[in-house]
Amino acid sequence: GCNQSIQFPISQAYAKTRAAELMILKACELYDSNKKCGEEANISKLLSAEVSWLAAEAAMQTFGGFAFAEEYDVERKYREARLYRVAPISTNLVLGYLAEHILGLPRSY
Repeated sequence: GCNQSIQFPISQAYAKTRAAELMILKACELYDSNKKCGEEANISKLLSAEVSWLAAEAAMQTFGGFAFAEEYDVERKYREARLYRVAPISTNLVLGYLAEHILGLPRSY
């Protein structure tokens, strides 16, 4: 972590993780208050999935070929991060929800 090529992707993932966390907290606050939280919940899912993928990509780049070695667990985390983009619902479904229900665009599927 002594140079920018390592620091910057980690810092980028950290900042975006904090942003996702704030949206999660907002969604939870609305839910706990029995208010509509569909927008916030869906944005939380989208941001969390995207930032986990960003962090996994940064780890793969940082570790290079060692990222595929079982003893570092980077490859496993990379696969898990990819899973979050498709399960329990696809980020494409989240985008469709936001487009239709929040932005008022026509249904696209």
